Amino acid sequence: MITTLNIHNFRCFPDLSVTDMAPITLLGGRNNSGKSAILEAIFLAFGYRSANVFLALAAGRNGNGQLQATPERVWNPLFFNFEKTDEFSLSVGQDNGKTSVLTMRKVPDENVSLDINNGTVTGIFKQGYAPQDLDNHFFALEYTHTRDNHTTRGKFSFENTQIRYVSISGNQKKDEASFVKVSFYKNMYMLDNGTIAEGVGKLILDGRKDDLLAVLRLFDERISDVMTLVENNLPYVYVSLNDGMKMPITYMGDGINKVLHLLLLILTSPNGIVLLDEIENGFHYSVYPKVLRALYEAALGIHCQLVITTHNADILRQSVAVMKALNQLEALSYQRLSVSDKGRKAYAFSGDELEVALDAELEVR
Repeated sequence: MITTLNIHNFRCFPDLSVTDMAPITLLGGRNNSGKSAILEAIFLAFGYRSANVFLALAAGRNGNGQLQATPERVWNPLFFNFEKTDEFSLSVGQDNGKTSVLTMRKVPDENVSLDINNGTVTGIFKQGYAPQDLDNHFFALEYTHTRDNHTTRGKFSFENTQIRYVSISGNQKKDEASFVKVSFYKNMYMLDNGTIAEGVGKLILDGRKDDLLAVLRLFDERISDVMTLVENNLPYVYVSLNDGMKMPITYMGDGINKVLHLLLLILTSPNGIVLLDEIENGFHYSVYPKVLRALYEAALGIHCQLVITTHNADILRQSVAVMKALNQLEALSYQRLSVSDKGRKAYAFSGDELEVALDAELEVR
């Protein structure tokens, strides 16, 4: 599990240190304070060798759903001050005492040609950019990753709209951190029916159907059973109601589908990390206690770390109450992000400290 995170020149952070992270870590702060950027830093720190990670991060920030696959649009936003910064680093400390440091820097891309990127280059010329400025728009991304005194290096470059990865290390060593499953949930993305059905089917085979039903019944007490069915060669999850009616679970509302997605992410990530952006969205406040207990209990039972952003005071209060009921308050931490003229800073609260602050009615959001 992650215990510390140090960020330099990434997204909105020139420098940020997050300490005393716990198995259940909540992130709070005002809008645009950098909560989601911390989740993205963790996601990249573990998935840095996959080109898909860059595309996922770019798509998550692209509100219109159309991603322009160029270094300027995909890589520049990762750097503090965009094109004015050429390097960022992410340092992750874990509860096994080991620290990993990822450094990424912009380097000239000798593979770029006017033919390969003709459409985009033409657009740049039309906007009045000088040819000597093209390095600001076409560049490669080189990384250095160090762990246990072992360093690996690689490079990503664009070829047309595809990202190409090249290892530039003499001796590639398997990094045990690369085997940590890290999942990132954003409300704008929903799992497809096939993935949901596969996850539900695995839980049923593992004898976890009753656990799953208990969570689903938080939203509809009429649910008597859950199953996977195949229609026209496509898998779906169905629920049975007390009156015998069967229906696809996707027809039952956003709340029940969201909690199903979150539970599947957690239960399929033993010894992993699940990043949840704005957990309160889609849930009525009345179900917070039971939903949080179901998710936290599931995560703690399989050693899955949750890092969660929230704006909601009820989520903070109910998180304290749930963790106390589970006798696990020491496994909860709250990181409050503050923005001032001096920059951005994360203030760490233990579970006990958060309880005291909330009891004193201090504003901690």
